[in-house]
Amino acid sequence: MTGALLAGHGARAQTSVEVRTGLTVGNHTATAAGLDWVPALSHEIRIARRLRPQVAVTAAYVRTAFGCREGFCRGSEPTVTGNHAALGAEVSWRRLWGRVGVLYGAARVGTEGETPNTGPGLQAGAGLRLRFGRLRVGPGLSWRRMAANTPSSADHAVALGFDLGVGFEFD
Repeated sequence: MTGALLAGHGARAQTSVEVRTGLTVGNHTATAAGLDWVPALSHEIRIARRLRPQVAVTAAYVRTAFGCREGFCRGSEPTVTGNHAALGAEVSWRRLWGRVGVLYGAARVGTEGETPNTGPGLQAGAGLRLRFGRLRVGPGLSWRRMAANTPSSADHAVALGFDLGVGFEFD
């Protein structure tokens, strides 16, 4: 019983799965475009394990995408795409949540050119959660800084997103 109380069991379900999708804009340093307001669809699949009623550890697959029209993108208008594994933590308070974590993967501009090297990144997010039994739904904002290095350059990408998530709580 003591272990269940320490882990927060009984206060909320301990394991959850969430899918988030939404629009993201961003900047890739290799394009010399600055923050380009050309949104593209991004997705995230997250598994969370609650340690305390308001604290959880998370693991996720994150696909971040945004368009590019300025700088070296003029004329070709490619999509910048990042694919990352993510580990992090979530803190929740009533209907609000906040997340921080690390990313590992790569981001690239379009499909041409050098293959990007994988590397570390950071992410943060915040949002609102509405509960309907075991189902939870809500909007969120995200920020990601992703490695975008290639064999010949040291680059990174930064993305800002607005998304909607749907999650289900187990146990």
